[in-house]
Amino acid sequence: MDFDDIALNHFDGLKKEWVELCSRSARGICGLANKYRNRDGCLLRSMHSGSFNFSLRLHWEDDGDDWLIRFPLPGKSMFPEEKVRGEAILMTYIADNTTIPVPRVIASGTADENPTGLGPFIIMTWIEGRKMSELLRTSDSSDKEETLNPDIDEETLKALYGQMAQVLLKLWKLDFDCIGSLSNNEVTGKPQVTKRPLTLAMNELVRTCGLTDLDPPRTYNSSTDYIVSLLELQSKHLQQQRNSIYDSADCREKYASRHLMKASALNFLPPEDNYGPFKLFCDDLCPGNVLVNDSLQITGIIDWEFCYAAPAQFAGSIPWWLLLERPHRIIYNFGVKAFFEDLLPKAYLFLHVVQYGMSHGTVSRYDILGLIR
Repeated sequence: MDFDDIALNHFDGLKKEWVELCSRSARGICGLANKYRNRDGCLLRSMHSGSFNFSLRLHWEDDGDDWLIRFPLPGKSMFPEEKVRGEAILMTYIADNTTIPVPRVIASGTADENPTGLGPFIIMTWIEGRKMSELLRTSDSSDKEETLNPDIDEETLKALYGQMAQVLLKLWKLDFDCIGSLSNNEVTGKPQVTKRPLTLAMNELVRTCGLTDLDPPRTYNSSTDYIVSLLELQSKHLQQQRNSIYDSADCREKYASRHLMKASALNFLPPEDNYGPFKLFCDDLCPGNVLVNDSLQITGIIDWEFCYAAPAQFAGSIPWWLLLERPHRIIYNFGVKAFFEDLLPKAYLFLHVVQYGMSHGTVSRYDILGLIR
């Protein structure tokens, strides 16, 4: 389907308005950061624009760590308050329950708690490092259109894949009793899954397709219920997007494909896994959000948006980022055969480093069989 250009133009306008406001808000941003630093003298050291967020590096002449303040971009992040709240809780949870290096959350707040008018925010510690994707991609590709370097040294690739495998293995050890996003319990203050799963697909259906009527916010106690809700959302997409079809033949084809998916999808869910345990799945966990040092060791993972407890099959699938580029783009440009010819050797290599992680005591054999099945 084509994007809904009317919706996109509207959201692009919101982004431009926000960027103009941000360009006039340096003093307010520093004032907000000074409040949490308990001192004056904040300096804006650099700016960083991502797919869904805009960030600024903050510095003080006090020998302490630099910080990063990050705002979800209006027109890009469709659920900014929900996204910021969930991500701040999840980053703290990851830091408390794993050895995965993540920024330390200093503070987070809603739009009402931000006097700059720039919306919800997270302040976190700055982490030094180079994006892993820069080491994997071809020299002529960019952050937005990354392509795996076909001539990359195999030992380097194995080392970087191995670092990513360690992260996924550690995440696999975390179990959840329902599908959804983390929030803090109002009584105990401890994180638990009580919010709907906020996904990248939901964000993009609103942003690029103009949908407004998504599923009611809820968690799911079974994989079957969740998969059914995803399938219904695809039908809703076909019905609601104003330019979802081109002609009657196109309509019949898209309608039929959705019903075929509904008829077959649940056959891929083993009954013994239907009620959990559920695993943490991160839509946007990829080399572009992972920082490494000169020894190819991970120094930090900087982006945890669109992460939620999901069916184990989601977390146990072959990662989409092995070729850096999104699979559907490769298939569109080069075809299915070319995609698999490129993917399969990398998939075998990745499974090899996952098994290596198992043999060195990262997880038990039972866990690894669950991850790669």
